Amino acid sequence: MTTRNETTVDPAPSTELELDHRSMLDTIERIWPQIAPLQGARLREAVRSVPEHEWSQRARILLALATSHRSVGSTSRSAALPWFRAVDKSIRADPDSPLDVRVGYLVHLAATLRTLGNLETARTHLERARDLLEEDESFEISTRVDLSASFSLQLGLVRIHLGLWDEATFALSLAEGLATEHLSSAERVECHSALAFVAFQLGDFERAEEQADRAVRHADGTELMTSSFSALTHITRFLLLVERQSGSQDYDRQLRSLRISTRDTDWEAHAVFAEALGRHTAGSSIEALDLLGRVTRLVRGYTGDPVVATSAGILRAEALRALGELDEARDIVRELEPGQHHVTCPGRIEALTAFTAGDPRGALAALRECLALGELHSTRHMAPIFALVAAAESELGNPVASGIAFDRSLLVAANTGTSWPFRAFPREVVDRLVSGALERTQPASVVRLLERLDGATPQEAATLADPLSDRELVIVRHLATGATLSQIGTELFISVNTVKSHVRSIYRKLSATNRREAIARAVQLGLADAH
Repeated sequence: MTTRNETTVDPAPSTELELDHRSMLDTIERIWPQIAPLQGARLREAVRSVPEHEWSQRARILLALATSHRSVGSTSRSAALPWFRAVDKSIRADPDSPLDVRVGYLVHLAATLRTLGNLETARTHLERARDLLEEDESFEISTRVDLSASFSLQLGLVRIHLGLWDEATFALSLAEGLATEHLSSAERVECHSALAFVAFQLGDFERAEEQADRAVRHADGTELMTSSFSALTHITRFLLLVERQSGSQDYDRQLRSLRISTRDTDWEAHAVFAEALGRHTAGSSIEALDLLGRVTRLVRGYTGDPVVATSAGILRAEALRALGELDEARDIVRELEPGQHHVTCPGRIEALTAFTAGDPRGALAALRECLALGELHSTRHMAPIFALVAAAESELGNPVASGIAFDRSLLVAANTGTSWPFRAFPREVVDRLVSGALERTQPASVVRLLERLDGATPQEAATLADPLSDRELVIVRHLATGATLSQIGTELFISVNTVKSHVRSIYRKLSATNRREAIARAVQLGLADAH
């Protein structure tokens, strides 16, 4: 019996608190795929506000915590790994773990491993996830479709890293078809970004723009466009600007977006490569080489032969060719194999190097495999390939074959909006090809391109955007006399290596690929006398 002055402890508040905790954890288990990519830190904070014993045995909560580390604002790609180990331990302790836990663990662990560059293990985990989805039919179909959509997206992203463009397209297209009902907003942004990047690599610039626009629409109202989920959209848009030589204001703005979204992600090497390509096409091949060194460092330790390493090798060879280092450029491209659909195409650079060295037959031989692919070759590289054929045939005295090839090059360039590939050729070669093309009937889009190419000559001849230094003026005048680099060094009391450094800078500023072109350009600008 209780007296008036005695008190009792009401157990109800504790019970209600436990119910509140359970309700919150149940909700997180149900909706974590939607909130983890966007609010990872808040999800972790909410879970940790509950006593650990209430959630530490719940596999879905552990999976949510693991995945939350791959969210907007995350700073550590490896922080998820201990949580994935906890999920794995939970699955091993319960042989009857539900399908969404077992497959979700494999798919999201694969995503984390991909971001760390462990592409082979990521692919292995995804193959195991596919086997589970095909073998276990015990779970409701809607959950199985959700898992299939996420699985297909992650498989497509790994395949992009490996340069498996057809397989990536298939997986990503499947994910896209399921996206509206079965992918989170972050996954939809990631999916459309990936499809944009693949379309660009294959040369379908219109589709690339469409997919990038879709990614932006799905990211509306979120911070996803500053995260790794949108990285491939920013890379694609930057590469399109490079291809089309767009204005510096757009270029600088897109470069900033690219750097922000890819920093400390698995796409950073692709972003640095894109920036190197932009520097090279603008004539700054030395800067491009420095950036390509960074690409090599970023992918050091990656497993599975990442395609960006091959792309960097090809661009390195092209930059060295532009700087006059023809032998080194040849050595690099001969060690590289073309990728699927020649998205990575060393033959194109081998041909350009041969043409620069005065070997048009060698250029045509280097392009034989590219031309044999026909429509299966990435359209992105066909404008420079046909232009190379045109230039080589012209040098060999075959005007009809040259004209056909150049018209094909112009049509591809006009359809894609690109013109920079023509800048790899000496001005007199471009002038000769353009002059011949203007005499033939052309589509309106090609006529506009020809007018731009034809009109570039007087403007380019008038001035240099980056003038030669006093020392470079002296050296270019010595070059015009036919003096060797050793002779120039002796005359000026500087080392041969210093002379080579100045000559590379001269070539870059004069948009020349060899001594003959540099002298011709210098004479045209009144910087040296003809000898």
